[in-house]
Amino acid sequence: LLAARQLQLKVEVDETAGVEGERFLIRQILVNLVQNAVDFSPADGLIEVAVARKGDQVEILVRDHGPGVPDYALAKVFDRFYSLGRPGTGAKGTGLGLTFVREAARLHGGEASLVNAADGGAIGCVTLPLKGG
Repeated sequence: LLAARQLQLKVEVDETAGVEGERFLIRQILVNLVQNAVDFSPADGLIEVAVARKGDQVEILVRDHGPGVPDYALAKVFDRFYSLGRPGTGAKGTGLGLTFVREAARLHGGEASLVNAADGGAIGCVTLPLKGG
């Protein structure tokens, strides 16, 4: 999918940033965040994934360099069935991907958010408790 859209993926992982939980759900959190970034990235764009320790939490950031989220939609993006049109096509998703991300994060004692980056694009953030923390 990345190759088809000519997107680059940059990944930085702090190897000490481990979490405990259901492997499938945590993997799906990452898949959904990256899929969202792919959907809103311009061709030849960059998607950045960073996993780092922040105190007793692990922070997972997925950033795209697309148009960002309209201000009116920021409070709604985690609502079930809420979906924005994709750049270029206007096609909408199911509106379940980010809902799943937030619910799976909460099931693991964490939280999810989405903000616009100051210099363009959007940043999905999931915080989860540090393993053994």
